[in-house]
Amino acid sequence: MRGDLDKAWVKAELGQTGLGKESGCLTSAAQQDVYDSWRRYVKDVGEVCDGLANVLEKSGNDQLRTDEAIKAEIAKLKTEYYEDPPAGGQAKGR
Repeated sequence: MRGDLDKAWVKAELGQTGLGKESGCLTSAAQQDVYDSWRRYVKDVGEVCDGLANVLEKSGNDQLRTDEAIKAEIAKLKTEYYEDPPAGGQAKGR
């Protein structure tokens, strides 16, 4: 969403070129007010996107670490309990 928002805003800025409150045109001044309002809104939405992305990334990293920790513990158990030769020796010919 952030990428699409950035692309749309670039187009909005290009469309704004040359307009301003000082032009003497009421429509231009009103359009500048709308533009300023949307600029603030897009900035706020962008910050929400960034915040949400950070939360989701952290959640994913936390989940990954949890999976890695579990895998490490399982590997440790396998090393401790499955790689040693069986107790009592090998049964010969039985």
